[in-house]
Amino acid sequence: MKKIIWAALAAAVVFTAASAIPGCVTGTIQETKPAQETKPGADSAEGKTTAEGADFNGKSLVISGSTTLLEVSEAWADAFMTGYGGEITVNGGGSGVGIADMINGTNDIANSSRKIKDEEAEQAEAAGIDVKEYTVLYDGIVIITSKNIVVAELTVSQLSDIYTGKITNWKDVGGADKDIVAVARDSASGTGEYFLEEIVQLGKTMEDNDYADIVLRLQSNADVANQVSGNDNCIGFIGLGYVDSVTGKANVAKVREDGAGEAIEPNLTTVGDKSYPIARDLFVYADGNRMSDFTIAFVDFIFSEKGQAIGNELGFVAVK
Repeated sequence: MKKIIWAALAAAVVFTAASAIPGCVTGTIQETKPAQETKPGADSAEGKTTAEGADFNGKSLVISGSTTLLEVSEAWADAFMTGYGGEITVNGGGSGVGIADMINGTNDIANSSRKIKDEEAEQAEAAGIDVKEYTVLYDGIVIITSKNIVVAELTVSQLSDIYTGKITNWKDVGGADKDIVAVARDSASGTGEYFLEEIVQLGKTMEDNDYADIVLRLQSNADVANQVSGNDNCIGFIGLGYVDSVTGKANVAKVREDGAGEAIEPNLTTVGDKSYPIARDLFVYADGNRMSDFTIAFVDFIFSEKGQAIGNELGFVAVK
């Protein structure tokens, strides 16, 4: 787990190094409202947030969850504390961990690269939690391959067959006669679960499909990027914001919907207009019953012009 504590007005940053791990809902996921209806009210016309004029020194905030949102959360925390003080701790762990932490009351904000599950919403309701959901950024899941692989594009069905173990050789998708080494995220990962449902299970139309036993399951985007870029014959998937980490070290494959005319390259434009087949929303969750002024101001900052610009700079698509 990577933990970062940014000290308030002092410009000191303390890093505790470790290996990388890995809107409103009440009761059930069906009651989720759009983030625009529930986010605190940033005055976007003037670029102001509810933190303007506030001083959060002596107050603390804990964030945990999605590794996809880890880097941008660190950047948001840095910018927020530079402007408004306070102490923000940012942990990874995966989307499931972040949501569990929210239910257990051990964080203030849960980062998630997937929507909260029905069973998680039910656990939250049983615990008396008023779950607030915010869509904070849009993201694309990028298919990457080792440098020795010349396959430039893949269909959604081909990806499903690779990850279920039906296709095990690159020659079956237009490549060389080499065994495919498929890399995915582990069970705590929202990215891994989203990919399972949307690609492996073909939009949940094949719910019996699962990752094959031979698929290598890793904890983070960085782990997948390192595995694919450091070895031959691999395929994996990472968030769009992590593509720069593999530039020159791995290939990015275009993806085509089955029956579609052309394969689509993942980038800010195709993710933003949802023409790229594996585009998704990214979320933060909080317990509405215990959202402090610090928590509200931080969420509001995420939706501010500056907060959204930070997300864009790190490879995500702004929601506003």
